[in-house]
Amino acid sequence: MKEYICYATLRGMIEVKIREIAEARGITTAYQLQKALDVAPSVAARLWRGEITKIGLDTLDNLCRVLKSRPDKVLKYTPESDE
Repeated sequence: MKEYICYATLRGMIEVKIREIAEARGITTAYQLQKALDVAPSVAARLWRGEITKIGLDTLDNLCRVLKSRPDKVLKYTPESDE
């Protein structure tokens, strides 16, 4: 079972699935992600570990292009239950 990195939002959770999608596409290290995205090593490492608190639209667009995915697959929002 895959574990997702989740960050709390005001009304729900955001699951960061970059690493899972990257591995399914044959990108198996943060270094490979760095080269594919043409970003700094520290940026690639944070993306790989799911340690992001914000992401620019240009970076999200680049991620989706490289990973052949969509924003709603890379970052998944789950609303908090009303219970």
